[in-house]
Amino acid sequence: MSIERPSIEVRNLVKKFGSFTALNGIDLDVYPGEVHALLGDNGAGKSTLIKALSGVHPPTSGEIKVDGVIVHFQSPREASDAGIGTVYQDLALNPLASVTRNFFLGREIKKGLGPFGLLQMKEMNAITIAEMKKIGIHISNPDQPVGTMSGGQRQT
Repeated sequence: MSIERPSIEVRNLVKKFGSFTALNGIDLDVYPGEVHALLGDNGAGKSTLIKALSGVHPPTSGEIKVDGVIVHFQSPREASDAGIGTVYQDLALNPLASVTRNFFLGREIKKGLGPFGLLQMKEMNAITIAEMKKIGIHISNPDQPVGTMSGGQRQT
């Protein structure tokens, strides 16, 4: 019998801004395939926790592990490279770009040298559809510009 390890482990996480303690001793385990919701009053620390996990605000103390390895993210790019992505509630989407282009923004799959590689749109479209399907979202056209979608569709 194998025991599954959390993908993300947070232990005794503390984040202070000067003398103000925004997070105080947070513990959290996220296992593969899980979806979590953070609920709380304004100022409860929900956004601060997400920003600590995603490399925006390094924690003051405590420990974050990704796949069993302690990490110290210095940027959102480092968190993204470790597999932690953040979808902010303010809908920071490019309305002129497709669903797929928004999904992969900054993480495009390319073939070729350096920044001049060719985008692998067919592969990215397939991944977009598959990943959305995993969380119960069915999109018929991943090439559709986000700006042509309803507010509810964009929020999804």
